[in-house]
Amino acid sequence: MGNIAISVEHLSKSYRLGHADHRPENFRAAVRSFAAAPFEYLRSRLRPPSKDELFWALKDVSFEVKHGEVLGIIGRNGAGKSTLLKILSRITEPTE
Repeated sequence: MGNIAISVEHLSKSYRLGHADHRPENFRAAVRSFAAAPFEYLRSRLRPPSKDELFWALKDVSFEVKHGEVLGIIGRNGAGKSTLLKILSRITEPTE
């Protein structure tokens, strides 16, 4: 067995940002919105996302950790630390 415990090459993860829904003004609009929700969801998912809708949490990350080494993940809020850990623990699938 090799000396490398974790090897990550060209790892990327993107999320598709949605638009915040507005509250219906009256009961009729609420019922119409409720009835149309599944179709709106499918319509938004079937079309490719625009460049403004994509958020790259990780982009082309590569590193290796050898047996016995200690790894610390630091960064500001929104840097992708939790996303990286979720991908390594197979909770989330990487985009690339």
